[in-house]
Amino acid sequence: MEEFIYGTEPQYSIKEVSKITNLPKPTIRYYEDIGLLQGVARDKNNIRLFSDDQIMRLRMIQCMRSTGMGIDMIHHYLGLSREDKMELKEKYSIVLDQEELLLAKKHEIEAQLALIEHKKANYEKDLNEAYNVVQQT
Repeated sequence: MEEFIYGTEPQYSIKEVSKITNLPKPTIRYYEDIGLLQGVARDKNNIRLFSDDQIMRLRMIQCMRSTGMGIDMIHHYLGLSREDKMELKEKYSIVLDQEELLLAKKHEIEAQLALIEHKKANYEKDLNEAYNVVQQT
């Protein structure tokens, strides 16, 4: 299980964040430029420094993008408050929708994998039979 770390102390360079999240550096900068990632600190040389909380936010953005959610919807989701009851319900509903999409993808992949495993087993059987015939002659 993946460990999720939270913290607000700016400590990671963009290179480190890119390695941790597998996001290209230009994508990280883009998410900051359009307001999906806020409060990025800068050191005395104006180098970006990211916190664990910002890495978690990037992971959430990355997850939602992988389900096909558009930037505008992600911006909307991230802008919703956890304090307001109606907005919290909307956040929850969005997460449920994303879970449903991921579960559908998971089932589709499992079905595809089952077919591949079936074909692999058939080919292994055919190869074993062909190998046995060659050895017997």
